[in-house]
Amino acid sequence: MSCRNWCPFFVISLFVGLLPALAFSQESSSSPSLGDVARKLRKDTTDEVRMTDADTKKLFESVDKIFTFAAEDTGMPKHGVVKRRLVSKADVEKYARGALAKEEFTQRFAQEELSMKKLGFLPRDFNLKEFLVKSTGQQIAGYYDDETKTISLLNWVPPDRQQPILAHELTHALQDQNYDLRKWMKAALKPAGNGSRSGESDNDDGATARKAVVEGQAMVVYVDYLLAPMGRNLVDTPDLIYSMEEPAVKAVADSQMLHDAPMILRESGSFAYNEGLIFEGELLHKGGKNMAFAGAFARPPRNSHEVLQPQAYINGEKLPPTGVPDLKQLLGGQYEVYDSGGIGQLDVRAYLKQYGDRKNADEVSSAWLGGAYVTYHRKDKPAGDGSATTADLALLYISRWKTAQVAERFAHFYASAVAQRYHTATVRPVPACNGASCPVSSAQIVTEEGPVIVEHWADNSVIVSESFDSTTAAKVHAAVRDGAAAAHAENSPQNEIGLRLYEIPAFRKFAEEIGRQIAREMMSSPSR
Repeated sequence: MSCRNWCPFFVISLFVGLLPALAFSQESSSSPSLGDVARKLRKDTTDEVRMTDADTKKLFESVDKIFTFAAEDTGMPKHGVVKRRLVSKADVEKYARGALAKEEFTQRFAQEELSMKKLGFLPRDFNLKEFLVKSTGQQIAGYYDDETKTISLLNWVPPDRQQPILAHELTHALQDQNYDLRKWMKAALKPAGNGSRSGESDNDDGATARKAVVEGQAMVVYVDYLLAPMGRNLVDTPDLIYSMEEPAVKAVADSQMLHDAPMILRESGSFAYNEGLIFEGELLHKGGKNMAFAGAFARPPRNSHEVLQPQAYINGEKLPPTGVPDLKQLLGGQYEVYDSGGIGQLDVRAYLKQYGDRKNADEVSSAWLGGAYVTYHRKDKPAGDGSATTADLALLYISRWKTAQVAERFAHFYASAVAQRYHTATVRPVPACNGASCPVSSAQIVTEEGPVIVEHWADNSVIVSESFDSTTAAKVHAAVRDGAAAAHAENSPQNEIGLRLYEIPAFRKFAEEIGRQIAREMMSSPSR
């Protein structure tokens, strides 16, 4: 897993557009103001500026100085000199073409894509592979490669514009020297079906949560590098992190590339950079550099919930498992497991934004306590030849919430969104039910792919089934409520479905392109 693929210059440059907001307090100083720094970084936007030998020497010498800055800013010691090289556009484009040629869209990719369509994260006619390939753009910044331990510098970008980027990328070199990034990232991976640690949540997407640490720390150093001429940093300017969030969201949403992109791609693509920075900022505020840097490597967050809600990470919050029972015996004659995984807080937020509004998405998703799904394939339909459709799948999705009120809001929202996901959706009366064994609320909607049943239960869980016939659906819901949730479905990895996109190299390139869009938006805005 090379940082060449997954450690891009991302939302870094959005701060260039936000720094002038703080300039009023510095303009009268004899030192450069924040506005001056921003304008200097923005002034040269030419597509290609061939560097002179003197420029190259200056840029190479700046590597050591900025590497020292990163070490002092993070408290992580240097353990050697970082190798460096100068690359041309042709070098970068050759690498990009080679990587794309090697891209593998495996059967696992096809399963994940179809499950995302069944769950409503992607439109039925959306071609994920085609979208990702078309979204691949050009590299516009230097990058650190944790395989060759080398920082690659671009020979067509002026040195002054590359130096702040080096603060970001050289942080990765520093992390690598201290923790071996490749080894540290691999430590988060666990074989499917091993289950979770006793009494803890199954929703563990450690690899991508760790990515948020890696990128969030690099973002902190980048911003501190820009603030350094004013004698400031994010420790004494914490509000800067939150002032960047709204413009970043708007820049992403308004970009041509993302105009029609499903929300799950937007949310997952920006996660490690946007949310990673905010997460690291909260750790800085709570426990200083030790908690934010060395501490986060020693005890990394385990899922999007801990990154999105840093207090849960800081307090060591432990969530109870959200399990899907093994229904092999119940469904063995008709269905077999097709795909399975977790539905994390980031997934829920994306889903709520996709079919509703941001306010409701933020409020409801913040009360998430767990979620898991399994899709089942009909045995009488071919599965391995790529012809499977959402109509061939049935779905079981279980989620848990902090309060009965939020569980009811989510259940109502999920049921109301069915009409947006299917061509036909007809609400039908729910049979009367009395007694303790009845759900708090229930909704049934008939679609062209079969019934959708949404039940909110008194333990603040919401159980959803889709496309099982009514008799089988009743048995499935009863099995879930039977207390057998500890018997998880066989080979059921619980990593979050949206963050599993990072397993695909083309998606990591897509995330880089989001960053380029944000950088261009912020650097070209006339209001800046």
